[in-house]
Amino acid sequence: MKFLLVEDDPSHTVLMTSQLLGLGAEVLCTDSVGGAKQMIEAQSPFDLVVLDQDLPDGMGFEVQRELRRCSTPPPVIFVTADDTAEHAVRAMKQGAQGYVIKRPNYLVELMSEVSRIVGKHDSIVSRNRSEYENRERFRLTRALEKNQWNVSATARDLGMGRGKLRGKMATLGIDA
Repeated sequence: MKFLLVEDDPSHTVLMTSQLLGLGAEVLCTDSVGGAKQMIEAQSPFDLVVLDQDLPDGMGFEVQRELRRCSTPPPVIFVTADDTAEHAVRAMKQGAQGYVIKRPNYLVELMSEVSRIVGKHDSIVSRNRSEYENRERFRLTRALEKNQWNVSATARDLGMGRGKLRGKMATLGIDA
């Protein structure tokens, strides 16, 4: 599992990271909207994003909007000191699966939400990956057939290198 934690308070980052690492997850951390956007672009896909609402360069809603552009958006849990009902409703309407307010013992609630969401998300991600692999297998097979199984010509048609195409073929179990 790979989690993204977006939190600008170093003490909360340490606390939440130690809890999430306890689940056996890889946890990548950043403290800003800009940093989160860079990580989403470079490190996706994530299995879960834990997101603070108020960040030095913007709002967590900007990160949430960026995540929704992913082919398979990860679940989001907001963990924030902001207990404004309006913000909680907005987060949920925009697709957040959880909203935890930083109060004493908030880590217990966070871990409960993470366990609930990751368990449900794992089955969805597995199904989505399987559907993606089937579509990709069909697309590559069709392109290879069109090019009479010539890997160089197919790679050129698809706009990728031969090595990348061969890697995808191996991953998807396509023999040429």
